[in-house]
Amino acid sequence: MARLHLALLLPFLAALSLACGPPTDSDGTDAGGSDSGTSDGGTTDGGASDGGATDGGATDGGGSDGGGTDGGVTNPACAALQDGWNVDFLVDGEARSFVLNLPSGAETDGPWPVVFGWHGLGGSATDFSSVLSPHVNDPNFPFIAVSPEDSGLMMYGYEVDWDVFTVDAATNKEMRLFDEILACLEARYGVDEDRVHVTGFSLGGAMTNLTGVARGGQVASVAAFSGAYLSNSENTAVFGPLAGMVSWPTPSHGNAYTQLLIHGGPTDSYTLSIVTLQADVFAENDVGYLNGMGHDAILCDHGQGHSVPLYLMPATDILDFFQAHPLGTTASPYANGLPGSLGTYCTFSAGN
Repeated sequence: MARLHLALLLPFLAALSLACGPPTDSDGTDAGGSDSGTSDGGTTDGGASDGGATDGGATDGGGSDGGGTDGGVTNPACAALQDGWNVDFLVDGEARSFVLNLPSGAETDGPWPVVFGWHGLGGSATDFSSVLSPHVNDPNFPFIAVSPEDSGLMMYGYEVDWDVFTVDAATNKEMRLFDEILACLEARYGVDEDRVHVTGFSLGGAMTNLTGVARGGQVASVAAFSGAYLSNSENTAVFGPLAGMVSWPTPSHGNAYTQLLIHGGPTDSYTLSIVTLQADVFAENDVGYLNGMGHDAILCDHGQGHSVPLYLMPATDILDFFQAHPLGTTASPYANGLPGSLGTYCTFSAGN
């Protein structure tokens, strides 16, 4: 039965890889580079650092030793962090890469808010780095941007990018990367623990939601574009015979963070040989799912299909949402009116 599930999953992944492109800018062109994407400073073309971690993860000596200054960081993984590409960052013995975009005064002016951006299937860390990096010095909300590169997970000879389908929260490759990066940022620059936020697109939107499930106690607020909670049985039910390949933990952290659920309307879909997956339906399902656990949810329909149309919903509106929703927000300030583009494309739904 497992082999049957995998055989059915492969055309799903092939189609999904074609659907998950990078964000688009004001004229509708790619804002984050090509779908495969590391040609503009990626890990093989010279944009990478020489000094990632070489002898272990950040938690072996990271978070408590530093405190945001040059002199106190003893873990070499954390001491090697730099603006731009960081490669050979070891997590549980596996070399990982990510793009780090730092605000001015990063070494001295912390602690800092942190925003993680997870790219879509077939994309690259440069996709969300290109969206977030122009805003790290926002005078009202300066922050550190982290854009992870996927783990290149393989399933029966096919690369599926993220470890997002069958998840153990303690050992999941992507959640462990989240843990180690956050520990190093705390050691090196200082992290505002009330302002750790996550966003992502398509399969990266699912990664965004997984971060909320698996690390929800640390997450202040969440913005997912064309994603899905695969812990929501209403969503996995539409996978039909593929549902057996999906297993997420049940949320147990008790942190009712506010979430943006953003989709592109009825054309935000993947048409497959055996099933059609609708990101708009997933988002609508997830409003009720989140509300039932006490989360305020904001459902947005930008109407532009499977995309991140920054010309309609600028990154600054997403960052303003993050700024307005630190960790522990129990009553969203957006309940009485949505600002900016959110007022045009979104509706607010209060948690139960």
